[in-house]
Amino acid sequence: MITHSLVRRLARPFYVYQGHLKLSGIREVVRLGAALLIHSIGSIYSRTGSVSRFCPCCEWKGKNFLPYIAGGYVTFQAACPDCRWHGRHRGHRLFYDRIFKLMERKGRLLYFAPEDSVLDYVKANDRLEVKTTNFQDNSTDYDIDVMDIPFEDNSWDFIICHRVIEHIPDDRRGMKELFRVLKPTGLLLLSVPIYREKTIDYGKPNPLEDYHYYSYGLDFESRIPEAFQITRYKFSELFSSDEFESLALMEDYIFVCQKPAA
Repeated sequence: MITHSLVRRLARPFYVYQGHLKLSGIREVVRLGAALLIHSIGSIYSRTGSVSRFCPCCEWKGKNFLPYIAGGYVTFQAACPDCRWHGRHRGHRLFYDRIFKLMERKGRLLYFAPEDSVLDYVKANDRLEVKTTNFQDNSTDYDIDVMDIPFEDNSWDFIICHRVIEHIPDDRRGMKELFRVLKPTGLLLLSVPIYREKTIDYGKPNPLEDYHYYSYGLDFESRIPEAFQITRYKFSELFSSDEFESLALMEDYIFVCQKPAA
């Protein structure tokens, strides 16, 4: 049986080359070639030389992170050669420790599209009842469409929803559903990729941007339901310049959204 995910995997090489050429021309194709070469000598590239990079997700230390190759662009110094997680995961991991104090929390937590680097850490807190969900994925506890969440109102103390909203056709409806199923005073930890000033709504999945429906801008916060009490955290304000370099971070944002008390 040919599934949607299989079709996407088979089509990915075509979209990778097409995307790099279409978005940035021959220069980006050259960057793609360089990234592929680095991956072919990944161990040598990542470990030869003085230690300058650190991954708090797995505690790897080395010279270089590996490039990340997307449908239409390359990000160098991105993926940890040990755990494969990226800068945003490294930033999130430290955010949970330093700012959110996740190990001190207790209650019911629903994790959308769980990332192993964070999930193992979250589950280490035995005062949290952690459930996972990923759309059309039988490896998690639930298979939930974020636009139609099958839980009663006021069901969860915490929800983690990173890099999910950009993949759904109606982001506002999805975030309203997240608000609905949170308990009063419950917290939603939310992030999306933000690369521009103003959001672009493609109206359909864009294969050149990892099948995102949206290219979000700095106006993203205005799309979050107004009923939430929102605190925005910016990576460049959370980490020192030395940490930014060591973790190979890019600017990113985490929105902690609290549902008001009843």
